[in-house]
Amino acid sequence: MKNIFIVLVCLFASFDILAEVARQKDSHEHGAAIIKMVMEDEKLQIEFEVPSESLIGFEHFPKSQSNRENFNKAIKVLSDPSKLFSKPTKAECLLVGMNVSQSLFSNEEEHGHDESEKEEEHGHDESEKEEEHGHDESEKSEIHSEFKSNYYWNCQHLDEIDSIGTQLMSFFPRIEEIRVNWISNNGQGSLELESEDDRIKGWK
Repeated sequence: MKNIFIVLVCLFASFDILAEVARQKDSHEHGAAIIKMVMEDEKLQIEFEVPSESLIGFEHFPKSQSNRENFNKAIKVLSDPSKLFSKPTKAECLLVGMNVSQSLFSNEEEHGHDESEKEEEHGHDESEKEEEHGHDESEKSEIHSEFKSNYYWNCQHLDEIDSIGTQLMSFFPRIEEIRVNWISNNGQGSLELESEDDRIKGWK
């Protein structure tokens, strides 16, 4: 049991290294999404991360009706992993947990804070206001937001999974490629999906 625990720790440590490398290489690239996947001890975990622009077409707080509709649609789709990932039925996988998060609302809070600071500085001379306004606009243009979702399954026959299909590109056509890092009992690897017909595979 102790040896198994050590192996698991090493696997997840390796996974963290892969994730950090991917994060540094692919930091907020529009059109690109990242999947990190672990298969170990009859458990399957998939983490999906993507810039908001690649998912819903914008990265700011959803203000218009169209923005809100796109946002709600994305949350609804991401909350139904059965539509996003297809696994062999003989693997008998049962969803046991999931989490969907996004950073659009935290960006709105920061923006609101910036606006209040600008009001307090309204009494400063015009040159300072122009300089600060230009700085604020530059910062606003650099604001990024992401969607992130995690899914957890228990699989009675994990070894029956030789590939996993994903319909992410079908639901979100702004995604042009998905970069996948995976870890399994057989090792670890990576691949890129560039079509909705591509499957996550390589561990068998």
